[in-house]
Amino acid sequence: MKSCESQAAESVIAYMPEEVAPPRKNGELDFKEPWERLSFGVALALYENKLYTSWEDFRSRLINTIQTWEKSEKKDNDEWNYYEHWLSALEQLVVEHGMLDKHEIETRANELRTGKRDEVFY
Repeated sequence: MKSCESQAAESVIAYMPEEVAPPRKNGELDFKEPWERLSFGVALALYENKLYTSWEDFRSRLINTIQTWEKSEKKDNDEWNYYEHWLSALEQLVVEHGMLDKHEIETRANELRTGKRDEVFY
């Protein structure tokens, strides 16, 4: 991550309780897959560009998503992936703030998964 991105990320993460903070390896954010880094970056970019007004909007959704998973029967059968919960919280936020609807998210995700749509970086 670039240093300015790292500073922005660190300032946001500093307010997250340890149990919901992003995973780290040797002190650095740990992303196993490209989509994890992208979803992390999108959440930060939306916040920094004031597309939602409070980091608490995102953080509370993330906490609720993780708590729901912890209480579910899936917990015993599913492998833990922090960024799946991050992405779920981000999708909720985007839909609730009217940025996209669920159908648009599903359509774009399927296009990326099947190769019908390339990743676009600006």
